Amino acid sequence: MADHTLSSGNVFKDLGLPSPDERLAKAKLAYKINHLIADQGMTQKEAADFLGMSRSKMASLRNGRLKDFTIDRLFSLLGKLDHHIEIRVVPKSSRDTQETINVAFI
Repeated sequence: MADHTLSSGNVFKDLGLPSPDERLAKAKLAYKINHLIADQGMTQKEAADFLGMSRSKMASLRNGRLKDFTIDRLFSLLGKLDHHIEIRVVPKSSRDTQETINVAFI
């Protein structure tokens, strides 16, 4: 039997990367943005023009290279794609994990 480690549910945390909760939130937001662009049938150039960014930034977004994207910027892009952003602040329960940021889609 091979040794294995169960995931925490956050690959960035499992890899020991800094700011894992923020990285996961950004990845989820970028995934949603890319999904909305694909649903609208936009090319990368059309999406870049529509969202007001360069094609190289659009390529970074599409390929998950999110270092230069803030969560605020990703929120702004979702707004341009006709999506409302709702932020909730709730107390942690004693059963909550270390995660401090959670992104959920309806």
